[in-house]
Amino acid sequence: MSTQDSNSKYRLAQLRLLLQKASVDGLVVTRQINIAYLSGFHGSAAHLLITQTDAILITDARYTLAAAQEAPEFTVVISNGSGGYVEALSLEAGKLHGVDRVGFEKNDVTYGQWESWTEAIPKSIVLVPTNDLVEKLRQIKSPDEIAAIRKAISVAQDAFLSVQNLLVAGTQERAFAFALENAMRERGATAPSFDTIVAGGPQGARPHHHPNDRAFVDGDLVTIDWGALVDGYCSDITRTVLIGPKSNGTKEQEKIHALVLESQQRAIAAIHPGKTGKEVDAAARDFLTEHGYGDAFSHSLGHSLGLEVHDGPGFSTRSDLVLEPGMVLTVEPGIYLADWGGVRIEEDIVVTETGCDVLTSLPQTITLHP
Repeated sequence: MSTQDSNSKYRLAQLRLLLQKASVDGLVVTRQINIAYLSGFHGSAAHLLITQTDAILITDARYTLAAAQEAPEFTVVISNGSGGYVEALSLEAGKLHGVDRVGFEKNDVTYGQWESWTEAIPKSIVLVPTNDLVEKLRQIKSPDEIAAIRKAISVAQDAFLSVQNLLVAGTQERAFAFALENAMRERGATAPSFDTIVAGGPQGARPHHHPNDRAFVDGDLVTIDWGALVDGYCSDITRTVLIGPKSNGTKEQEKIHALVLESQQRAIAAIHPGKTGKEVDAAARDFLTEHGYGDAFSHSLGHSLGLEVHDGPGFSTRSDLVLEPGMVLTVEPGIYLADWGGVRIEEDIVVTETGCDVLTSLPQTITLHP
């Protein structure tokens, strides 16, 4: 049995337990990334229909061979063209026995889809909106998934080290982002896991700045936020560095970088199973507030990481997420000051039985050069 077959069996069993808790007899899965997670099928169009006894994958003739090969735990049904999914879903639903309530992913299904399903499926079946059932499974990563994330981190880190010589006066933000993304692809990334952020000087005050043609100058702080998508899994890393020798920096730059790093270390030390996302967020945010920079930390502390770069809930002032071993999240405090710039430092961590392991390993110093 392949690893994917084993994963699919386990994930189906876990999903069926969640269906019981949600008081539904089955679930229609339409979100593409959830389809791949449950079945192993990576085509661009499909529906899953899962009950306590059935696992059906509906796709079209473009994917006849791929579906059979990638999703052996599922019965593959080929629709009549890419527009025949409603008809195929209706026919398969009509064959089910003892199924009265079928859930659907309410955050993915449009009103038009719901309307067409309601008209087509047997009237004996009630469609029930469900919220993040598959996403709940995805929060806890298996050892194979953690290994994949480690690989994505390794690719991203190696790529950064290969181009850090470009972090000098005269390099444009956009040129550095392009070089970094190419370096990740050369090392095996399918793509960046999100649009790379490179923000130099005063532009660092924008947490999600889009790189432009501004060139670095000596004395700039430059925030680089990047990640690699490798074997379907994401990494997400941020470093803020000083352009030029340390003597070009200022006391304020060093102070703010040190405060952000200390706030991150406090948050990482607070990570334990049973803690909530808001408690970990507070460990960093309260420290920055005590030093007068609470209002300058304008985003949440971190997010889940996995098949997507924002793979679920994380650390924020409102997060009731209860940490469990196997969760992978980012820890990324920052300080942003208008007309001055910003500092953000980000690590990827995995929650363990006793705390957490930091998966990223690049130096966190403010300078690249002595």
